[in-house]
Amino acid sequence: MDKGGPRELFPYLDSRLAGIYLSGAARLSGESIRTALLGAATQAGARKLSGVAELERSGDSVVGVRLNGDLLPADSVIVAGGAWSANLCRPLGLELGLEPQRGQILHLKVEESTTGAWPVIVPVLNDYYLLAFRDSRVVVGATRETGSGFDCRVTAGGVEEVLREGLAIAPDLAKATLSEVRVGLRPMTKDGLPLIGRPARLHGLIVTTGMGRYGLTTGPYAGRLAAQLVTGKPTEIDLTPYKPDRQIR
Repeated sequence: MDKGGPRELFPYLDSRLAGIYLSGAARLSGESIRTALLGAATQAGARKLSGVAELERSGDSVVGVRLNGDLLPADSVIVAGGAWSANLCRPLGLELGLEPQRGQILHLKVEESTTGAWPVIVPVLNDYYLLAFRDSRVVVGATRETGSGFDCRVTAGGVEEVLREGLAIAPDLAKATLSEVRVGLRPMTKDGLPLIGRPARLHGLIVTTGMGRYGLTTGPYAGRLAAQLVTGKPTEIDLTPYKPDRQIR
């Protein structure tokens, strides 16, 4: 490792820590990728519609989406509603082994530092991470609050937990400004595997969700697999382990 000690790469780290430097990693802004994907889809001819959606069923087939009471017919419907996917599918008699898991993430400002070249810190001490962006911002995350339901509040306990674990890695970040707290609801399955594929008893429906904390990294590939299913192409991998109507214990 010729990159110097950990504090040379990430000045706020505990000076007693040692590390392994791995090149080639990347950081990703969920907000930015969402905007980029929506923009690309619109340029390709997609329409963005908003409202209350329900799946429309006829016999053993899903034939479209009813949005604000109006039917939008479709040969195939992809449910990619994250933690809300279970609620969409339940009226059809399809129970997805899925629940929301709250995650609270802190954004810190370190005004006196240029953070653009700082690496991602993934410690072995805990499951938290430090992620620096070029605008003097360090992201510390995140809680894994199983059983939270759809409660998306920022909680005192969640903020305390993230600060405690983050400062255990980088104690000098105690001088940073707490600029923002973001809350997300991860779509989690009990067995930890995503839900991707066609339910056996419902034609015209494809489910793509359950990526949990790995949605930003695996979501685009899951979307590619869903597109292959819609267009009748063979998928690149065997989707049997990820069947959305599998029994999850």
